[in-house]
Amino acid sequence: MPFSNFTNPYQNPANIPQNYRQDINLRKLFKADGSYVRPAEDPVTMWALQILVEEYGVPLEAMELELNSDFAEGTYQGGRRYQGRADLVVYDDRYADSVGNLDVAFIMVEAMEPSKKLDGKEPEGWVDNLNRLTAYISASPFPRYAILTNGQHTEVYRRNLDYPSKLEPIVDLPKYESAREAAKHSFYTVILNPSEPDGIQTGLTPLTRDKFREVLGDTRSGCHSILRDNEGLQPQEAVDAMVKFLFAKWYDEQATIDLVKQTGESRAYVFSVSNETDPERLLVQVRDTFEKAKQWERETLAKKFGDDLGARLAFNEADVLQFKPHTTMEIVKRLQPWSLRKSSADVKGGVFEDFLSKTFRDDLGQYFTPTPVINLMVGILQPTVNDYVGDPACGSARMLTHVLDYVRKQEYAKAIANNGGSAEGINPEEPTQEFIKFRDNHLFGAEYSRNVMHVARVNTLMNGAQYADLKVMDSLERLGSITEGITEGLPERPGFYLGGLTMILTNPPFGSKLTNENVLKDFAARDGVTKRNGKVVKSIPQEVAFLNRCLEYLAPKGKLAIVLPNGILANSSMQDVRDWILRWTRLRAVISLPQETFMPYGAGVKTSVILLEKREFEQVNTKNAQDYDIYMARIDDIGYDKFGRITSNQNQRLISIEIQEVIDDLSKCEN
Repeated sequence: MPFSNFTNPYQNPANIPQNYRQDINLRKLFKADGSYVRPAEDPVTMWALQILVEEYGVPLEAMELELNSDFAEGTYQGGRRYQGRADLVVYDDRYADSVGNLDVAFIMVEAMEPSKKLDGKEPEGWVDNLNRLTAYISASPFPRYAILTNGQHTEVYRRNLDYPSKLEPIVDLPKYESAREAAKHSFYTVILNPSEPDGIQTGLTPLTRDKFREVLGDTRSGCHSILRDNEGLQPQEAVDAMVKFLFAKWYDEQATIDLVKQTGESRAYVFSVSNETDPERLLVQVRDTFEKAKQWERETLAKKFGDDLGARLAFNEADVLQFKPHTTMEIVKRLQPWSLRKSSADVKGGVFEDFLSKTFRDDLGQYFTPTPVINLMVGILQPTVNDYVGDPACGSARMLTHVLDYVRKQEYAKAIANNGGSAEGINPEEPTQEFIKFRDNHLFGAEYSRNVMHVARVNTLMNGAQYADLKVMDSLERLGSITEGITEGLPERPGFYLGGLTMILTNPPFGSKLTNENVLKDFAARDGVTKRNGKVVKSIPQEVAFLNRCLEYLAPKGKLAIVLPNGILANSSMQDVRDWILRWTRLRAVISLPQETFMPYGAGVKTSVILLEKREFEQVNTKNAQDYDIYMARIDDIGYDKFGRITSNQNQRLISIEIQEVIDDLSKCEN
């Protein structure tokens, strides 16, 4: 180990080489007259620093001396509050804050006087310094390694990732690979390139749906199989782990591009491995990237929603991304060539359907809506930038991301038309200021399961909607507890309030009963579907409760596209429900779906997409209501068999044409 050859070469400060003496990071070692601040310890610090630079490849600019740390009660010295100073901190220079300052510690060094003995218990001796070093490590979420040295003797420690306050002695440090060095041999590097549209060349390839499915899926080489086989994870656990990897990967792409724009230097991604990559360090870097992504999300959402973010965050403080080094290496190898940022919404959304839905179906009973049905629902609603769109049972938020993509395309076409038919100078991802306002302020989703919300939040993030108002919430709770007693929605309060949305599209869970007496009474208090002949019913189907709640959230003349079992439309026992629907809404369309639509997700019930428009006045008397036309259609094939297997590409194209014909026919009827 290089640290074993101490000869105290810098006991005299004059012997320090000029390149070190002139470095701004080393000034804290010296007084104005050039002498050491601490004559006994500082030569040891200088000696250790030079070894880190010359033997381990640590750049000087990645180091900081005498870093102050404020520790809470009970961490050191008999429970007193302690202001400590770490002698030397080495940062991982792949990470930087918004102004380019390094902020993720990788190694901490504590230097002692050479006279202090190994394991000495005297004041400021070996034991005291080891306790201090442990406190420094415990106070920071990031450092992986620690060094304690008196020059005569050096111990190198590795932080135990399962017990972060525990330091384990190891033989030697791994080589430090700087971001600059990594960029020299990485296959996947961000560089400045003026010929590219945004001046950046990412080195990554957009994914196709088939390729994404192959990378993530259950094939022997897929990420899901690696997590299952290497880590022994159950299917739902493996999916949750993959969502974390995708979250970190998406953030790594964006953060690396931002740093290249700031510094002008080429940089390798964290999600980039080569023959020189140390699996241990990669594990820590991926873990730290996930932590940085969580920090970014918290800071981003706080700008809009304030500090009360518990129900809105994709992941909380307890969520970590930490698996075996070999597992992490194999996952990174498979993800590294592909760009999540540049892959289309259809590709990313399709993966959340194909890959994630079956697992959540089996373990959580969630129904994930096939893409053709979502396209149908979005097409018949025809949302614009002026709409406030919500889904109170949003699952993976795919309906919301399809709405976003639909509105983006409409605004892009409008921007081209307003630009004389030319696309020059128009960003297809953010074509108009109106679209950006819509994206950031007009999308609302609620989901009961926190595990599914992980998927929803990451899905919207990857589709550019980081400000979408998603929250973990029981949409069938008493309305007052959801709205905190607020009784008015639009125009002041868009979202899940009375009259707070202009459009809702949803595929609620069905097959269960709502029996909560307090909720049933709450619906009845506003003349809801639970009030029959002046009395409150004992139970209603869950999908009917969601229908009632959607109409409460909907503003007058607002539109609802909802998937419902056909029994609500046909069974004689549901006549009172149909009467209630017609009192509150105008039934615009009924589009029958094939029996196989939800079989892959555990539901064989026949369903239809229902389009409703909330009446401008609270109710009408159905006996005196005027007749009006209702559009009806039947779709016989949505491109999946009863096992969820996708049919031929040719059939997929024909189905898309058929669905577009239904949308066009309904649009003509509406006009």
